[in-house]
Amino acid sequence: FGLSERAHGNDIYSDEMTLYPNGDGTYRAKGNKYYIGNGNKAALLSVFGKFADTGEYVFFVVDTKHPNYELVKKINTQGAHCAYVAEFNLNDYPVTDADILSRGPHAWDSALNTVNIGKCMVGWASIGEATHALYECLHHTCNRELYGKPVYAFPHVRRLFTESYLRLVTMKLYALRCMDYFRSASDEDRRYLMYNAILKMKVCSQGDKISQMLLDIVGAKGMEQDTFMEMFIRDAGMMPRLEGTTHVNMALVNKFFKPYFFGPVDFPYVPKRNDIANDDYVYKQKAGGLKSVRFGDYSLCYEGFKQANVLKFREQVELLKYFLANHTPTPEQAANVDYMIALGELLAATAYAQLTLENAKIYGIEDDVLEEIFAFMIRDFAAYALMFRSNFVQSPEQLETINKMIVDPIQDPARFEKVWEEKVLSLKDAYIMND
Repeated sequence: FGLSERAHGNDIYSDEMTLYPNGDGTYRAKGNKYYIGNGNKAALLSVFGKFADTGEYVFFVVDTKHPNYELVKKINTQGAHCAYVAEFNLNDYPVTDADILSRGPHAWDSALNTVNIGKCMVGWASIGEATHALYECLHHTCNRELYGKPVYAFPHVRRLFTESYLRLVTMKLYALRCMDYFRSASDEDRRYLMYNAILKMKVCSQGDKISQMLLDIVGAKGMEQDTFMEMFIRDAGMMPRLEGTTHVNMALVNKFFKPYFFGPVDFPYVPKRNDIANDDYVYKQKAGGLKSVRFGDYSLCYEGFKQANVLKFREQVELLKYFLANHTPTPEQAANVDYMIALGELLAATAYAQLTLENAKIYGIEDDVLEEIFAFMIRDFAAYALMFRSNFVQSPEQLETINKMIVDPIQDPARFEKVWEEKVLSLKDAYIMND
């Protein structure tokens, strides 16, 4: 997928790859691409550029074995060592109409919509690696003794493992539900645009957080190169920063504040989508028109839930809605990207909880697990609110509402121990990697 360039990254408005007409209906391609997966061996590699004479966007196909295709180098990265990420040049590479995949608005849409698919793939990469690492660390730690007692007897070990497990369950619940919306999308229902951005941004960031918590448990063992954990701690930090960095996706999320909270519309219920079907719309997405995207009533996800922490989290969400309705950011605040990113964390947390709850119903998540999930969600929401309060100048009215968002979850030590013993410790020998 030859999109990004060394000088511009994913700023495709500034793309410099160019097709020059030869005058006989054929073209010569000139330009450089950077950070392109499988650029060394892909039999066919799609390249995004512009026509020199019209400025029209174009996607065309090149053969990596062609003599006018110059593989410059493999870009060495801290993580994903097994991947070949390439820089390449096209040096008067011959292109015919048969090599052109799309042009004009279709080419532009294809670039953006392929990224929408990539956001989902990166999220699931983070989920897969976090799952594998959790099993490995549990097996290693829970079969060891220190100072005459099992390592997991230490309270901080149980807490870190249990929170890692709960965050991972939530990542899966959100990502699965996000795929339901993506596969069910249409021109009339494009909610996936926000949900996919959160999948990329938040699911991957949660995977990064899990890597840090697991590393705090296993310590030096996690650095040994014959462990999966060693790869995970290298890769985890890459995930939120590939296919568009976290702040880029947060900026997209911020575009949906008003339609998400205010003026909901009725949509047909989106079912669980694990069926075999040709997902036509995924490959024919409409780009642009973000102002036309509408959302259903987010509050419906709370129906039927009586768990104390779920209800307490809902109170935080309603305070955020009140803040947006009554203490809207001033023009100066709204123009501050840093301010809006901090505010966007709160919206992202709200939507993350919504899809998690929707899927908790579908998958029948137990009350105890759900209470502990929303315990960390309350803490996270409060932490985002604290950063939002302390990093920026807020009006007295804004501060009053933000302060009310900073609350504690309802603790239940017996419930926590039950989740630890029944859901987490029970996995200690569930998977052992082959030598």
